[in-house]
Amino acid sequence: MPEELVVAQQPIADSKTLVRCWEQQEPARQLVNLKDIPVLFMVSESSYHAEYDHCTSNWLTQAGVNNDFLRLEQQGIHGNGHMLMLEKNNMEIVNLINSWLLKKTVALN
Repeated sequence: MPEELVVAQQPIADSKTLVRCWEQQEPARQLVNLKDIPVLFMVSESSYHAEYDHCTSNWLTQAGVNNDFLRLEQQGIHGNGHMLMLEKNNMEIVNLINSWLLKKTVALN
């Protein structure tokens, strides 16, 4: 039930360039139907999601969902906005996603 979901905002953001995330108060409700499905969050430095997508990743982690959060600039991929498939370096991004998928496929088997 929605009223059972109690949330609180982080007192301090993870860094000066990020928003303060909302988190569940413990014990956190679990998303059991997603717990065995690998999830990838990928954000570029110029996306409008850059300052808050880590919050979604944190929320899912708290809810028991295995997920990876990648910032493209930390992977050496720069200059991208939000629409990654339209970027000139979209094949670099595809290769990164493919590499992640291959690692997850091997781990699942």
